[in-house]
Amino acid sequence: MLARLVASGSEPKPDTTTTEEKPKERPPGTYMIWAMEAIGATMAFLYYLHLHTDLLKPEVKERLNPERYTPFTLIEKESLTPDTVRFRFRVNRPRFDDELEKLVDNIIAQGAWAMDIKDHMVQTYRTYTPVGFFMSNVVDEESGSREGFLEFVVKRYPRGSLSRFLHDTRVGDQVEMRGPMLVWPYYAAKYRHLYMIAGGTGVAPMYQLIDRILNDPEDSDTRISLLYGSQTEPDIIYRGLLDKLAQTHGDRFSVSYLVDRGPATVAQVAVPNMDTVRAFTRGFERGKDVVLMCGPDAMLAAISGAKPIGAGQGPVQGVLRELGFTPADVFKF
Repeated sequence: MLARLVASGSEPKPDTTTTEEKPKERPPGTYMIWAMEAIGATMAFLYYLHLHTDLLKPEVKERLNPERYTPFTLIEKESLTPDTVRFRFRVNRPRFDDELEKLVDNIIAQGAWAMDIKDHMVQTYRTYTPVGFFMSNVVDEESGSREGFLEFVVKRYPRGSLSRFLHDTRVGDQVEMRGPMLVWPYYAAKYRHLYMIAGGTGVAPMYQLIDRILNDPEDSDTRISLLYGSQTEPDIIYRGLLDKLAQTHGDRFSVSYLVDRGPATVAQVAVPNMDTVRAFTRGFERGKDVVLMCGPDAMLAAISGAKPIGAGQGPVQGVLRELGFTPADVFKF
């Protein structure tokens, strides 16, 4: 055969049959590197969630919610008078505000607001206006939340089921609340002058507004006058705070005290009758000013007319009607 190939001048053809190539072996430690990269990426993602979200934190409880009742813990209880107590409840807020906190802030920003407080024993509720609300910006890293408080001043009435329920609570107990809820719309410079007439714990919405207006740099021209009635001088709630505000903002805020009986050193022993209300509202300008009322039913009936249960203000009656005030001039809390 070789002789024939030589004779023909041909060279033997190479064998073109291919054989399977063996897979290349990966360098030692490749899978370990991949695992470390995956772990690193996971840790980076978790660290991002920790820094920028609350997804890795426990659920934040005791948050204000206008749509459902939430339990809040009583953290302080102070007697202001023999039958009136200041209650401070803990309020929490996530480190990063979500839609619920935006809703709450929007309601509070619109004016005077209140909370529904429920007696879970008999499933009844009553609306109370907070005199104080504070929220810290300091974040608890363990819980991922910020802590603040909500304060109420409540007088105990013999037949008031909610007031008796609250006065019987102890520090550490929880009380269900719903809110905030807008009670009276207000914005900076809405009125030239606010004339406030309050009795007893009816000072609560007045104090909320006074504190708001006097601490708002965009509302620096609004004036406030408060006529505040109590049974005796020791029964005047927040007298020290009100006097301090009157001293600090004397050009914008004034307070006058009335008491049913003496002895009296700073208050006038009188009732808010025709003469006192006329003198107090002297200078009222319709369309620019407003009279705000809050107090016991008997006081409202005599001065402005009773406020009906539920929505609505009812007609202006009593002293204010005789002085010529109209529903557009008066708001009853």
